[in-house]
Amino acid sequence: MNRVQVALLFLVAVLLAGCASVPRPDLAGKSLNPEAVRRIVRGNYEKVRSMTGSGTISVETPEIAQSGSFELFLRKPDSVLVKIEGPFGISVGSVLITREEFIFYNSLQNQLITGPVTSANLNRIFRVRLTFDELLTLFTGGSFLASDEASPDTVATEENQYVLMYRNTDGTRRYWLDPTSLLITRIQHLDQKGRLFFEERYEKFRTVGDASLPRFIRVTQHISRRMIGVTFSSLDINTGGSPLVVDIPKNAERIRWQ
Repeated sequence: MNRVQVALLFLVAVLLAGCASVPRPDLAGKSLNPEAVRRIVRGNYEKVRSMTGSGTISVETPEIAQSGSFELFLRKPDSVLVKIEGPFGISVGSVLITREEFIFYNSLQNQLITGPVTSANLNRIFRVRLTFDELLTLFTGGSFLASDEASPDTVATEENQYVLMYRNTDGTRRYWLDPTSLLITRIQHLDQKGRLFFEERYEKFRTVGDASLPRFIRVTQHISRRMIGVTFSSLDINTGGSPLVVDIPKNAERIRWQ
């Protein structure tokens, strides 16, 4: 074997090693402490006091499929501002949400819409049914719902991830946990008949400050076939900042939702 052949074999070996997948931990026979998991998830969530970010957002429904860019400004415990632009930098609108009220300026129609923060109104804005607290946890990497703070009904392993299942009068929630970080990668909401109707996914976690946050978030309403995907290109936390406001033209049409 000459030197050229040896060099080629070495190059192939390096390429194959680089393409090899990182081995996942074997979860067979390993136990999980749900209380410790909740402490880890809650601790990671509480590290984020404020957040600023930007990226792309996509919406898919049976009626439309659109995407654009967005800017996010979040202040815990009570303020979220989202600004969205469409193609060619055209402003689509801005929405400022607090625990009590929202302000939604539709730039395309020059309309200012205000109203109380309810699950129904948030659904009209974001096309998915969420509470204000669920909106906060969605942008900051997911967390356990307050009603799921007790011990889970079952703990299992699926697709080499831990799965904690909580049953309630409305159905079942399944929390999928990364076996290494023990952070939430997926939350599935099932109805009383076991049908999946709502799902949250958190992927591509990165360290931001002292917290671990997903760069990609997707929520899906399976029955109505609605999906929103958010991909962060920039993300920062706990930088403070000025109060969150929405610039509204004086000639905007005023509309009030109940």
